[in-house]
Amino acid sequence: MKRFRKAISVMLSLMLLFAFGMTANASQGTEMNKEKQAVEADSSFQLTTNKEDVIEHLTRVDKPEGITSSVYNMQENINFKAPETFSLKKETLPSLKASPTVATASSATYSGTITEEGGTQFLYPIYVKPGELLQAQLDGPFSEQLDYDLYLYEFDMTTGDINPNAIDASTYGTYFNKYEHGSASLSENIGSRNATGSEKAYAIAVHSKKGSSINDPFYLTVDVNSQYDAYEPDESAFHAYNFTFSTGGSTLNSRSIHSGIDNDWYQVTVPANRNYDALNVKLDSTSESYGYKAEVYGALSGNQMVLLPQTNHNVTLNTGTYYVRVYTTNQFSADHLYALTLKPVLRAGKIVINGYDSKNGPNDYPSYSYGRHYRVNGNTNLTVKGVVTTTDNYPVANAPVNVTWLNQNWTESSGNRTRTGTGYTDQNGAFSVTLSLPHSTGSIAEYLSGPISFTHYYDLSGVAAQVSGTSLTATDIVYHFAYSIYGG
Repeated sequence: MKRFRKAISVMLSLMLLFAFGMTANASQGTEMNKEKQAVEADSSFQLTTNKEDVIEHLTRVDKPEGITSSVYNMQENINFKAPETFSLKKETLPSLKASPTVATASSATYSGTITEEGGTQFLYPIYVKPGELLQAQLDGPFSEQLDYDLYLYEFDMTTGDINPNAIDASTYGTYFNKYEHGSASLSENIGSRNATGSEKAYAIAVHSKKGSSINDPFYLTVDVNSQYDAYEPDESAFHAYNFTFSTGGSTLNSRSIHSGIDNDWYQVTVPANRNYDALNVKLDSTSESYGYKAEVYGALSGNQMVLLPQTNHNVTLNTGTYYVRVYTTNQFSADHLYALTLKPVLRAGKIVINGYDSKNGPNDYPSYSYGRHYRVNGNTNLTVKGVVTTTDNYPVANAPVNVTWLNQNWTESSGNRTRTGTGYTDQNGAFSVTLSLPHSTGSIAEYLSGPISFTHYYDLSGVAAQVSGTSLTATDIVYHFAYSIYGG
């Protein structure tokens, strides 16, 4: 009984070691505040499973959560025969757009100002041939006191009138995010594909929802292109596609960026019942070398779009709806299909120790008085093996694991009382950490009778494995063998 109590004491000592000698920062996910969804990305490891799904079909999101369509009803009586109502000044701004790479593409950038709140500037007519795609992007004005929206209308070439019902609108609220080129509110983007058999004409309107300025201009880039993927247009989060990913991750590789203002949008839903707290959002290396970006946004009230921070392509997410934007900051090609992969960074829920190895091999499990446990010789290496999974038994890859060995028969001043090591799980959630052990003190003598009798001398030691940064631990007893005496 005394020996069993000693075994229990080893385990308690081991647990105390974790409680006072190791840091356990188990963070619990919280529900997202619907009014403020900006979150910090603190996950530094990536999921590398090769069991991801390939997405072959996307479905359009009709009414994305968190995004509402606030359509401006055109009041002006605009007619093509009254050109004085058009006051946009054409200006070439190569820095705001990439150069066209195909002969069929045409792109131009215009600038203008709005001098009163509620005012509107129009650009028309814009002719689009059958099968061509029209895209427009509004940058600026670059002031937090101003909020301009972008609208697209059909233009009647017979009457010279503009249909007052907008066919597309981008109505984000002003919210300044930090980008590589500086702070700015997300650009407004619209688009339309001419699916008819004849040429169509369009009008674009820049409308002041809030404020005005005679000195702070906006910039409107228009692109007409005949080469694009089948899912266009999806220029804003209002037209995002559902992206449903599997536990092992999912990849979409059927889309392209065909112009300098092309934006592809996807909606992802993070349920309350999940086994992850972060999402790895990554493009293929070739696309990244072109300057393609994959960004994740949360939506606040008033359609304010908040760019969420990334660490090693990981974005920490709470329960709610998010939007992924793919675009280019440099090159583009309609012939290049980018690969967008979304992988949950699975949340560790369990850790177990399932094996050992040393110079005696993995199968040395004698049944001494304290039960059947692994035996390792003194002054040798001990490899501790195990696995980390979610609570629903999915393997967690790249999870950092700390392993500690404890022999309480050694004093702390001896330097032999503990050994520690660290490692990471592989794509199957498995870890393997090797420790270099000191000699055994041989504190326990156990007589083994038989045709040939021996007395074995060993210590009772403990092993603990912990998922770093959490309170998840697994403990076990290991016999630390010293020596044996024949016939003792």
